[in-house]
Amino acid sequence: MLKTSGKGLKKEAAVSEVMGVVLLTGIVVIMLSTLGATVFSMEGPDDVPHTNVQEIMDISTDTIYLKNGGGEPVSTENLRILVNINDRKYEYPSSKIYESLGNSSVWKMGDTIEINSKDTWGVNLNNNDKVELFLVDTPSNELIQKSTLTCELQKKPDLSLCFTPMGDITDTSESGKDSSKKGYGDKKQVHFTDADDKTLKEKNNEKRNCTTYYPPTNVINTSIYQEFEFKIKPAACGLRPGDTLVNATLIIIYYTHDSSGKDSKGVAIKLKYYDTLENGSGEWVYSDTVLPAHNNNFEPELVNLTDRINTPADLANFKVRIEASTEADKHAEKELNIDYIGLLLERASNEKE
Repeated sequence: MLKTSGKGLKKEAAVSEVMGVVLLTGIVVIMLSTLGATVFSMEGPDDVPHTNVQEIMDISTDTIYLKNGGGEPVSTENLRILVNINDRKYEYPSSKIYESLGNSSVWKMGDTIEINSKDTWGVNLNNNDKVELFLVDTPSNELIQKSTLTCELQKKPDLSLCFTPMGDITDTSESGKDSSKKGYGDKKQVHFTDADDKTLKEKNNEKRNCTTYYPPTNVINTSIYQEFEFKIKPAACGLRPGDTLVNATLIIIYYTHDSSGKDSKGVAIKLKYYDTLENGSGEWVYSDTVLPAHNNNFEPELVNLTDRINTPADLANFKVRIEASTEADKHAEKELNIDYIGLLLERASNEKE
């Protein structure tokens, strides 16, 4: 019985050792699982937007311009703008950024934020001021960009830019067939051309990626027009008073639904632009360029405006009107559609910085 009892004790001891190993292994597994769950549940570092920001400081108007030159869009809610002026710190809050972008919650490529230091902080910008700019991503508290600003408005001697309308598009025309049907257009329609890969029918089905103007019959009426307001801000583009332009070319891509052929009634198209005079006043001037009918497809026309649009003041007030007439019956509902309009500029290469 003693031997039997001794054998039983040995078996129980072996079971205890195995159970101990199992329990220790289980504890280790549980600890590792808990640690893994904790690690994987932790949020990684916030993704800082990669954005190329172009900064310009205009001391003549106490304004800092920040243009999103490319990269990722930035949420205005997650953006802090800090400015050190002569070692004094100022902040431009996200609410002001939102307003400066036309109540947009996203700072996209091509959009410009304007900071007027006089209106915002009561600070004038002077030639010898030390101005540092910090763009901060608030979720990560990381810098998007740091810059030192000077009063140089453009560091490169050459400038080539193209502007599309940023103001309203006004259309005073109406359909001859249905007077309740008005001309149509807004600035989204003419920023990017898609005429090459979309037919007119596709455009119409999409509720217009081009403007619609109904020409009056027989005689051009100066009160019936389509007007494009560009709202160009020369200082934001690096143009200063005294700068001159060697080229100002208007590009228009349009379609007339009509031609001057034998079996159809022609459309006469005239282009007007607003010219700023030396005394500060302005006037509407007809372009000498004849705009032909484009009845087969959307096609471009170039209008050279260098003789008249050649100073920053001209650009600041630049706007264009299209006036047209048709020989067709008023019930024919003829249209003129514009898919794209832009002003191409080049500054004189010998301008001194």
